[in-house]
Amino acid sequence: MTSAPQFDPITFQVLWSRAINIADEMATTLVQTAFSTVVRDNHDFAVGIYDAKGDLIAQANQSTPGQLYCMQRVMKDLLETCPSHTLAKGDVLIANDPWLGSGHTPDIFIATPTFRGDDLVGFGVTCAHHTDIGGRLAAPDAREVYEEGIIIPITKLYDKGQPNELLFQLIERNVRIPHRILGDLRAQMAANHFGGQRLVEFLDESGLDQLSDLTDAVAAQTEQNMRSQIAALPDGVFENEIELEEEDPAGKRLVICSRLEVRGDEIFIDYAGTSLQVPLPINSVLNMTTAYSTFAIKCALTPHSPNNKGTSAPIHVSAPEGSILNPTFPAAVMHRTAIVFYCVQAIFQQLAAVKPDRVMAPCGTYPLWVERFAGKDHEGNPYVVAFNAQGGQGARFDQDGVATTVFPANVSSTSIELLEAEAPLLCDRKQLITDSGGPGRQRGGLGQEVVLRNLAKDDALLSLSGGRFHIAAPGMDGGGQGTLGIIRLDGGSPEPRRRQALLGQDGTALFAYPGGGGYGPPYERDPAMVLDDVRKGYVSRERAETDYGLVLSNDGTAVDTQATIRKRAS
Repeated sequence: MTSAPQFDPITFQVLWSRAINIADEMATTLVQTAFSTVVRDNHDFAVGIYDAKGDLIAQANQSTPGQLYCMQRVMKDLLETCPSHTLAKGDVLIANDPWLGSGHTPDIFIATPTFRGDDLVGFGVTCAHHTDIGGRLAAPDAREVYEEGIIIPITKLYDKGQPNELLFQLIERNVRIPHRILGDLRAQMAANHFGGQRLVEFLDESGLDQLSDLTDAVAAQTEQNMRSQIAALPDGVFENEIELEEEDPAGKRLVICSRLEVRGDEIFIDYAGTSLQVPLPINSVLNMTTAYSTFAIKCALTPHSPNNKGTSAPIHVSAPEGSILNPTFPAAVMHRTAIVFYCVQAIFQQLAAVKPDRVMAPCGTYPLWVERFAGKDHEGNPYVVAFNAQGGQGARFDQDGVATTVFPANVSSTSIELLEAEAPLLCDRKQLITDSGGPGRQRGGLGQEVVLRNLAKDDALLSLSGGRFHIAAPGMDGGGQGTLGIIRLDGGSPEPRRRQALLGQDGTALFAYPGGGGYGPPYERDPAMVLDDVRKGYVSRERAETDYGLVLSNDGTAVDTQATIRKRAS
């Protein structure tokens, strides 16, 4: 157990709340100065304040868990590569190596040391997903990481206030839309700089000499909370195996094997038996595997505690080297959510045996759907845009699944209006899909259908992603599965999996996003809730009758209560 200096409760809460506020202000700065929709509108980023030892003290509320959990590892590696005595005012450090960071090249980490006088007191750190990082556009069928863009080891982007012009030129010459990529990098630096100013003000006003005492106090409390929640679980071993729709080169479907052991106040998660890494861009580096495994435990046991080193201290994650959950360089990793999100499903299914009211049924948002379009607009200027829309979340013990909202990543959907403003694309249709949520006592979240049309005279290069084309999100505790995902180009047959395609002038791309799994037996759902779903178009009358055992009046506006009771009992 981590020991820490003592603060009285009021002082502790005031100091920690101030630190969180600084991180939130950094996130606001990043959003307001970013150039791309991915950062500005999808909020695909993480923001944190770190002490001089590289330990997280506070995160912005709008931070994606994968990037945030990996940021701690980045900071430790950064201080090994660039020890504190080698850092100076005006330094800015950069890295996007997937094996050091959050698992793929578009996520670029920027860390800015903060000095108070001559003393290093902390770091402002941001990680942002960049629309383009070179290589093949989103590399949907890459075999090696070399196809997925430039890799930047930990290095200085600024040295004592002087820009590393060669590195800036290298980035500029390797990306399709350099003004947006460099603009987002500068937005990250602006956020870090702002956070550094606020951090010095915070230390001056609070009377603290440095941040480590507060960092240790927050981490100690977090660790104590996590250990107490784990200790309340019965000791035992819970095993799970999930078959994925992805295949190895021999055509055999990949599997994630998970063994979760509760031992006292610690949890051990081992992925032994998981499939070997594959020549596809779906492998998840151990950083990301650990991040989402830890996040799943936190969601179930301590959802309201902060994220820091105390969160992960009692949680131990291992995966065989050379597997899809711990691949060796130079494995392709661009679309690692096609694999790693299922770690959350595996752990929730294991914890359902002891904490059924704290977990979620599998989601239609495993994996993350992000489609990328690239081409030339009406004036002949190049564009690259990412379209982020999602299916339905799984239902919970006492709540329906949330429609069209991603989990476990914490990103927002792309605004249709902004998409149409930044690219020659037109949205023909965007609507919820009736009956897409898995039936259950609590219904799974609905998916949606989106149709986009290319208005430009030139072809648009479309990089397809997505998933759950063959294996739907299953239900939990008797709940039913959600619907499958579908992609159709120009009204043709469903696309089998990720690939690149050309969309001609007036060509259309249809995306039907999967629904989430239901929770609990459908016949236990309140008939009034089913009727409300029918009225809203979430559930059809036919499925209300077959899946939920409802008997409706002839006009479908009321429930025949007695007939429904008899039907459900038969």
